[in-house]
Formats: sequence, structure tokens, C-alpha cells
Amino acid sequence: MPETTAKPARMPEAIEKDFMDLMASRLPVTVAREKFERLWDEVNTSAAQLVGTERGSPYLALLKRMHETFENHYRGGPQRQGRDGRRP
Repeated sequence: MPETTAKPARMPEAIEKDFMDLMASRLPVTVAREKFERLWDEVNTSAAQLVGTERGSPYLALLKRMHETFENHYRGGPQRQGRDGRRP
């Protein structure tokens, strides 16, 4: 049976660079939102694994910056809705 090892988390600076590249792109809002969701999930997973440690703080701060920046940049764009009709 092959041994599976967890892929090490990327540094928050590397993820933030990808996020800033996304913000500088001129992608349609639906494509940008999908890419944002993938980056968000990556940061959120790392933050959850490191919560309560010194290493988790940069990931938590990045989540806040990403949320504020993305929402301000794409305010008024189509919003994804959950099954109950509300935004997740």
C-alpha cells in the first residue's frame, strides 16, 4: 500500500500572491469567484489546522484580507446562493 503523506501547507505569502494576481486579472466574476473559493479553501484548511498556534495567525489575517478585498472588488456581481436561497 503506498504511503500517503499530507502535502505541506503553502506559506500565506505565496497564497496571497496568487490572490493578488487574481484581483489584478480581468476574469469574469463567476470564474474569479470559483478561483477565489479554491484559494479560500486552501487558506481556511491551513488556518483550521494551525488555529491556536503562532503559525495560524497569518492565515487567519489573510482570510480577513481576502474576504474584504474580494467583496469590495466584486461588489454588485452575481452572488452564489446556497440551497436555502441565502448566500453561504
